[in-house]
Amino acid sequence: MKPILALIDILIFAFIASIHFYWAFGGRRWSKLAVPTSSGSQQKPLFTPGPLSTMAVGIGLLCFAWILTLKVGFINSSLLSDSTITFISVGIAIIFFLRAIGEFNYVGFFKKIKQTEFGQTDTLYYSPLCLLISFIILVINYY
Repeated sequence: MKPILALIDILIFAFIASIHFYWAFGGRRWSKLAVPTSSGSQQKPLFTPGPLSTMAVGIGLLCFAWILTLKVGFINSSLLSDSTITFISVGIAIIFFLRAIGEFNYVGFFKKIKQTEFGQTDTLYYSPLCLLISFIILVINYY
C-alpha cells in the first residue's frame, strides 16, 4: 500500500513541477490561477513570480518526489540515511499541511479573501490537494 500511496504523491509532484517548468519557459495557461490576487473589481496579483523563482519551485517539487522515492525504496541512495529521509519527508508533510491551513488572508482553508478566482480555485483544488499530499506522506511514514 505504501508504494501506491507514494506513487500518487510522486506523480502529483512531477505534474505540478512540469506546470512550473512550462510557466518558467514562458507558458501562460493557468498562470492567472496560480497567484493570489487582491479582492475588488480589479483583481491584481499580489506578486509576479519570475522565471528563476518558478523554476526553483519546480526543482523543489522534483526534490520532494525524489525524497519519496527514497522513502519507499523505489531507488536507493547512500547519500542520505533512513532517519534523514524520514525527517525530510515529515518536513515536506508539514509544509503542505501548513499550506492547506494557509496564512489566513489569501491562501488556505482559513483565508479571508475567498471570492477571487484564485481564492475559489484554492478552496476547491489547491488546499485539499495540499492536505492530501500531507496525509499520504504521514501514512507512508507512520503506518
